[in-house]
Amino acid sequence: MEKDLAYQKNFLQSVQKKLSNERFVQSAKPEVVEMERKKQADAEARIKTLEESLQNLT
Repeated sequence: MEKDLAYQKNFLQSVQKKLSNERFVQSAKPEVVEMERKKQADAEARIKTLEESLQNLT
């Protein structure tokens, strides 16, 4: 679970970098930007679930 959590955090960082890039957001199609925002929300939800699961194990 810890490896998955680390992967999700790195994935979230990469998505956030894309979304914080104004050039990307302005030049990309709205559908692409929306898909990246969905990826961000999904990753945040998975991270929260994994962190809660790890806390319950200890």
